[in-house]
Amino acid sequence: MLLVVASPAQALQHYEVNIEAAKWSVSSSPVKCELKQQIPGFGNAVFMHSAGGELSFFVKVSQPPVKDSIALLYSSPPYWKPDIVAREISRSSLIKSSTPVYFTRDVALRMLYELDQGMQPSLHFRDFADSTEDVSVAVSTVHFRDHWPDFVNCQTRLLPFGFDDVKNTSMMFDSGSARLNKDAKELLDRVALYVKNDKTVKKLRITGHTDSIGFRYLNQLLSQRRARAVSKYLISKGVPKTKLSLIGKGEARPHVSNVSKTGRKFNRRVQVQLIR
Repeated sequence: MLLVVASPAQALQHYEVNIEAAKWSVSSSPVKCELKQQIPGFGNAVFMHSAGGELSFFVKVSQPPVKDSIALLYSSPPYWKPDIVAREISRSSLIKSSTPVYFTRDVALRMLYELDQGMQPSLHFRDFADSTEDVSVAVSTVHFRDHWPDFVNCQTRLLPFGFDDVKNTSMMFDSGSARLNKDAKELLDRVALYVKNDKTVKKLRITGHTDSIGFRYLNQLLSQRRARAVSKYLISKGVPKTKLSLIGKGEARPHVSNVSKTGRKFNRRVQVQLIR
């Protein structure tokens, strides 16, 4: 496939914050670090590193493309370095989304290094409307060095696990027991630590289960006791009671067959689901 995109100097539409208005902002928490620049008329350029994940770069726009295409990424010189030639450093699919361009760790890191050297990463693609014009979008290097250290410092303080690691957590129980063992407490410590640091988590759904041994009515009560034990422990670790939703399913929702001893072991559980 032949890809024809204008060079940085030839683009008919160009988006870049002017030098007087150029600003970077850093948002920091133990679950997410963001380094962002607003590009007038286009959207936001964002470097992000989430807990349990990797560094990435994406652009967020208010007007998504109407069809998929390709975007080229250049390292372009600012206007005060006219003797330096722009060079292509990567390319990406440009998709019909509010975040049409996304680069993973290696390219995002290269972009940060280019910015640190006074260069300006710039995207080049056909316009979102009908692909008749060439577009360039430059990320300004102005004031970048004032904020990069804060972003780097935030990354060193991220939790070693992220939302996907704790959003569905299950813990096992001994037969007939609602007592939390050491392994269960360690899992719940992770959940509590994450929830306390991620304000986007609105609710924790706690569901107790049992195997099929014994009377169904007693198993229903046991599943409720297990859910309450988990709830009580999370509250003791600082999770607000108002975020907790408890239910006991008894033996009605087995995870696997109760025919075997191993199956019954995995059915004696409580599931904690995080909801944003």
